[in-house]
Amino acid sequence: MPSRTTHAASSPATAINEPRATARSTTPERILDTAERLFAMHGYFGTSIRDIMQSCGMELSLARYHFGSKDALFQQAIGRRAAVISRQVIESLEAELAALQDKRPDVEAIVTALSAPAFAHLKSGDPGWRNYLRLLTQIGCLLERPDLTAPFYDQYAPAAARYRDAFANALPRVTRETVDLVQHFVESVFHLVLNELYAQEARSGARALTTAHIERMRTYLIRFAVGGIEAMVSSASAQRGS
Repeated sequence: MPSRTTHAASSPATAINEPRATARSTTPERILDTAERLFAMHGYFGTSIRDIMQSCGMELSLARYHFGSKDALFQQAIGRRAAVISRQVIESLEAELAALQDKRPDVEAIVTALSAPAFAHLKSGDPGWRNYLRLLTQIGCLLERPDLTAPFYDQYAPAAARYRDAFANALPRVTRETVDLVQHFVESVFHLVLNELYAQEARSGARALTTAHIERMRTYLIRFAVGGIEAMVSSASAQRGS
């Protein structure tokens, strides 16, 4: 998941229990669900409030009444699940570290923990979470509008700090700058893999991504990230020794 510094084979330790659209959803929830989906598909700049309200079959005035502006609606959409995913990735990391029984963590355990919650949500098929994760992959397109992404970053900050410390503990001989780059690169690869999964789904014309395929992509992500980190650390060590 993205951390503010980048401007981030276990399962989530907590149940997946965030908002899911139902027949009894309130008007704001229905608007948020639709906004989440359209912002994820078309981005902030490619989606208007009119698009959102037409898609959910409501009057434009209701969006103004409940949210005030497009910016405020986007901020609520990107922040609505942030606390949950932050808690889940922290608990996932704690579970991985507990399994090591006080041994120094390795980068594979950390990357495995970081990827577990998001990929579990993907495999669950929950449309809300699939839309939300796709929305998060677009955060990098909003670097000039930090006000829009602050609701996510503010809530995800504890998880980002926890993983930064874990990487630093796993890589005691590298500089803090290298640790920050490691975290940045891992999160960037994570987003690229998620985007590729969504692209494969779009090209297929249907939800053709099986649980096995999603997990296979996660395995490739972990192997690629770990290999890249090892090469990066080795290069940094060689430069210091020269």
